[in-house]
Amino acid sequence: MGTELHVITGMSPLVTTLLRSGLDILPISYDERGGEVWWSNGAQSGRCGADNSDHPWAVPAPENITEVFAGVGTLPVGSYRLAITHAMSDGEESAASDIEAFDLVSPGSIDATLPAATAGADFFNIYCSRADGKVLQMCCTVSAATASVSITANPDGRQLRDRAFLRPLPAGDAICFLGGRLLSMKGEFIYYSPPYDFGLHNPDEDYLVLGAAGSIMAPVESGLFVAADRTWFYSGADIKAADPVEVLPFSAVSGTVFRHPDNKTAGWFSAYGLAIGSPDGSVTLPQKNLGFIAPSALSGSVWIRQRDGMAHAVFSIDGTAAYSKQVAAEFTSARILYNDDSTTMSVNLATGATARYGEWHFNSCATFDGDEYGCNAVGLSLLEGDTDMGADIEALIHCGRVGFGSPKIKAPENIYVFGLSSDAMVVDIVLPNGDVYSYPSRTFSTTHAVTRHDGMKGLMNNRQSSFLVVIRNHDGASMEVSSAAVLINESNRLI
Repeated sequence: MGTELHVITGMSPLVTTLLRSGLDILPISYDERGGEVWWSNGAQSGRCGADNSDHPWAVPAPENITEVFAGVGTLPVGSYRLAITHAMSDGEESAASDIEAFDLVSPGSIDATLPAATAGADFFNIYCSRADGKVLQMCCTVSAATASVSITANPDGRQLRDRAFLRPLPAGDAICFLGGRLLSMKGEFIYYSPPYDFGLHNPDEDYLVLGAAGSIMAPVESGLFVAADRTWFYSGADIKAADPVEVLPFSAVSGTVFRHPDNKTAGWFSAYGLAIGSPDGSVTLPQKNLGFIAPSALSGSVWIRQRDGMAHAVFSIDGTAAYSKQVAAEFTSARILYNDDSTTMSVNLATGATARYGEWHFNSCATFDGDEYGCNAVGLSLLEGDTDMGADIEALIHCGRVGFGSPKIKAPENIYVFGLSSDAMVVDIVLPNGDVYSYPSRTFSTTHAVTRHDGMKGLMNNRQSSFLVVIRNHDGASMEVSSAAVLINESNRLI
């Protein structure tokens, strides 16, 4: 919704809860952990609680201690170090303030004036060292409304450790969880949190340099696939200890990562189309293996569609999508003749079989109460029904060029189509000069059966050395096609 982020709480009628306003209009990456959705658009970040409340990634750190002075008590003379953190009632703790040094020149107490608490914080945790010590330990926890504290005894609580050096984890263009860490990718850097301290990181240590701007992160159980100018696999559950291995010599399209329905592998759209990454670090390219040449693009989105025992990845890529000159001339001709839209395709996750979608242009998809929706600049659309916003849905299968097996001129006599449909299917015969002859079947069947397309005698006087065959629906009817056979009437003539 423009510069606002909402949570949908009802669909019919549409009801939303405002989560955050004033956002930059940028794609949002998100991941879920513990009932909360963590999100980032590369400039801002946050998390949506289970109650649809807005929270930062980490509890904001407090301002520095306002003043330290000596009081009455029995602490020994020496040099002391102090710091404070914010804490929440659930135990979540912020990074620390700057460490303050204080010399106690005679026995006494150490009194500290606290800053005003950050809005939303529940407590201050007070840390202090022993005399001439370097290790800070918790000495007390006080309400966020407390104005000052007096330290009269040596601390014996948990150590501050590296919390003194932690800072908020930077917002990323892509984020994900791996093991117990939150990863945030921005430019050529991947920043990562300490284990189970998700919204923070040590800026001096907790990052990776990719050497080129990253595009995707795809976690699997045993590691992480990362793409920049090429694609690597970081093996192991802890990114801090993982060594990268190059698995593909090319990049990926941002925004297209998905978890495979098998819950073991991850997928994305690459320079060679669909890529499936396995837990052992291997990658398969199902579309490339079938000879498909994928369009290039910079960014996109993906919807995993599961119907009738099959799973498809529907990739919607941006307006820069373009096929190279390597594609077959018939493929280009089909695109021009039947909706020249290069942005969307549906890929069977088991076989790599590919179909093009036209006029799709959704930037994201989601499931709500069992129904699936797509979102674009216009709004939300229910992804089902017999029409496309009232318009008939055109479906077709381009069978390619027929007739190259012989130089003799020829014409189709009958075409047999095995499949099912809700109305008569149509066969288009496309001649080399672009003329199209259309032949509907005489019957149709809603169960799998063979239908015949005949009456093609008009082409007998217009024989060609080859022709294109297209099977399509009529008036938006549904159809499934398993196979087709073309019966050719071949002349003895070559011209």
